[in-house]
Amino acid sequence: MITPEVKAVSMSAAGLRPEAAQPVLIADCDAARRDALSGLVRRFEPAAAICEVASGPDLVEVMLNRRPSLAFVSAQLDDMSGPEAVALARKSGGRLPCLIFTAPRAFPQWHEIAEKLGAYEVLKLPLDPAHIDALLLANQRRQQPTSVLVACASEVGRRAIQRVLAGSGFSLTVEETDSGRHARKLLQLATYPLAFLDTSLPDLDGLELACQLQPLGLQTQIALLTSQDPKPVAQAARHVGVEFVLKMPFSARDIALTLHHAFGLRRPYLLNALTKDPEGGALVRVAALPPSRASAQLRTQV
Repeated sequence: MITPEVKAVSMSAAGLRPEAAQPVLIADCDAARRDALSGLVRRFEPAAAICEVASGPDLVEVMLNRRPSLAFVSAQLDDMSGPEAVALARKSGGRLPCLIFTAPRAFPQWHEIAEKLGAYEVLKLPLDPAHIDALLLANQRRQQPTSVLVACASEVGRRAIQRVLAGSGFSLTVEETDSGRHARKLLQLATYPLAFLDTSLPDLDGLELACQLQPLGLQTQIALLTSQDPKPVAQAARHVGVEFVLKMPFSARDIALTLHHAFGLRRPYLLNALTKDPEGGALVRVAALPPSRASAQLRTQV
């Protein structure tokens, strides 16, 4: 077996030793494409540790022994398909926090394969440098520790959201409460880039809480949770600093869309393909709403 090539070693500010750094894995039978991807990764992060491999066994070895944080895996390797090699490594305990497949064409079965193997994205060749940059930025943001507040009246609801957030691929620390007043205190005392607020909280509902928070100028994006039609709720909330409204129950894809919008990340093609409604069905982005009748009339008058 050929020893996978390590082209650069990352020395982080925290003082990690070279052998402790998690590399980026690039698995492709095409040497020119490996070089191109390596160049794009290094342009984004000059000190990145990069492992290049061309065969399935080498991919498995890197996944098991080097535990990369990010992998670009081609549809076809020298001796087997990329998905087959990833599946073999997973059977032996290998995991990829961020898996990106590359393929010359988009086939319907790719969606099923990618979802089964936990892929974040499927890239269609030829490589688009801007798309690669967006993926590298998303991977960096997904690894950044982030606190999220969930204020929901139902324990079942809180557990469901916690479970979905835990499987989102983002490094999230989730704080929970069933009280609107407690949520207000938490938001005033700590920094939460994103907060999910239930409109059914018994002591202080999410919409009223958003109204009270708006004058404080907190750096928190708010997603309201409701069991009602989300569009009227979003219309009511559009002037009080609410960015999103989610109708319960919602899917993991709705949460994934919310996280990508909230953190300013490009929405993966795979997430688009797996979502029948471009806006996720249960998710309403307040900024995407058409102007209210009153606002339209005011603009007409001006």
